[in-house]
Amino acid sequence: METNLPPASDFIAHAKHGFAHFFTFRGRSTRPQFWWYCFCLWLTSIVISMPANLFRIKVSELAPGQTPDITSILFTFQPVAYKVCMVTSTIIGLILTVSLLAAAVRRLHDAGYSATLAYILSALSILTTLFYLLLLFMPDMVHFSMEDFSAVMKLAAVAFFVSVAMSVMGIILLVRLIMPSEPRENAYGPYVGREN
Repeated sequence: METNLPPASDFIAHAKHGFAHFFTFRGRSTRPQFWWYCFCLWLTSIVISMPANLFRIKVSELAPGQTPDITSILFTFQPVAYKVCMVTSTIIGLILTVSLLAAAVRRLHDAGYSATLAYILSALSILTTLFYLLLLFMPDMVHFSMEDFSAVMKLAAVAFFVSVAMSVMGIILLVRLIMPSEPRENAYGPYVGREN
């Protein structure tokens, strides 16, 4: 079944397809549709992070004798414009991440795979990010609960094993995202035609 799909190299058409299916977790997307949309989201994330860098104060610009911690470097010494840009770009980044997950789910469906692995990896990524944010922005609470060395070592071991598991799942997910389309109708929808 041959349909009127745009050529694999048509960046604009594939980016439009991705944005037209921004939060659609059903159906199928070909390899070019997925990878061009990923490229478009990467370019978008670069553009939305640029304004914050215009307002950011570097550590070298602080007064002599000031030795701030990481939280102070990120927020305390920064102007309001930087903080607004950071919050805005973070919110937009989260929305784009959900859209990327939707595109990955459609791509996995197109290759004939379930999207369970993508959901698990996304959940682990969110939990890991929240954990590191806790370490970053609540250091007093973390130091209070980790006074003995064995607790720190247990936490480090858990973080190591979670990182290894996420790396293995990430490689498996990447391989599945690279696989060709299943050339027939499957449980996720009809075959949309050629990829190249």
